[in-house]
Amino acid sequence: MTSAVSANEGDPRVDPRLPYLVLLVVVFVWGAGPVVAKLITAPPVVGASIRFGISIPVLFAIVHLRGRRVSLQTIRTAAPAGLAFGINLLFVFETVQEATVAVLAVAVTLQPAVILLIAGPLFGERATPAHVVGTVVGIVGAATVILGAGGELRSSALGVVFALSAMATFTVYFVLTRVARSRTDVDPVEWMAAINMWSFIAIIPPALFLAEPADFGLVDGRDWFWLLVLAYITGVVGHILMSWTHGYVEASRSSLALLAMNIVAVGLAWPVHGESVTWIQALGGLVVLGAVTAVLRIPPDRSQPDP
Repeated sequence: MTSAVSANEGDPRVDPRLPYLVLLVVVFVWGAGPVVAKLITAPPVVGASIRFGISIPVLFAIVHLRGRRVSLQTIRTAAPAGLAFGINLLFVFETVQEATVAVLAVAVTLQPAVILLIAGPLFGERATPAHVVGTVVGIVGAATVILGAGGELRSSALGVVFALSAMATFTVYFVLTRVARSRTDVDPVEWMAAINMWSFIAIIPPALFLAEPADFGLVDGRDWFWLLVLAYITGVVGHILMSWTHGYVEASRSSLALLAMNIVAVGLAWPVHGESVTWIQALGGLVVLGAVTAVLRIPPDRSQPDP
């Protein structure tokens, strides 16, 4: 068995600092996602289906304008990740209808620990003890950011189930995208075009069973505006950038860096949704930033797994 070292790692054409700067942009864009989703009043399955429906033509148009095409091989490879991502967004929409944004963030904090456990076997990314400690500290800090909300942490039992399901499905999407980008030179835009196509397919069965045609008429002008933001900024821009970053940054590192999304989400939820931030959350945010910065500065212990 060989290590899944990135096909792009060590590319002299790319400044080694650039993937981390791009990752920082993704943190802000994705962190705003749950806050934006909560602004959409349309039924969750309607919002999710529209989000993917309006993304697909734009992504395929970008691919065409670049003189490329989405190959059948890319479409086949993207199927599992795309289906997982489609179901993930449905769970995100459902969660923010049943709970505060902070509840969804609680579930997301578990992802780096899951990624750390599987990064070695899948990608040959063997974490150093310092990396493990940094990950634990980062998760504790993120939990402080979220749980420090106190009374602002509100959810139904169904909201908790949806939040954990969102974390699980996003982890599947995240890992499979990292696998594709680390083992092949698949183009990020082509990959996301295929991902969105499969995500839209994943939404069709729930839409048929859970939505009525009249539900689509409930989407007003305000909903359309926020769906466009969610589709093109959080979706097209954010996921293309993250797909590109997967070719240069180890999964265990990028997953930990995404803990900072919780700071963005909780910070934006204060002025937008009135979910106030306490001094305990602010302190937890500093812990997260410190842990993420420390881990990103630790050289990876990348070695070949035993055959």
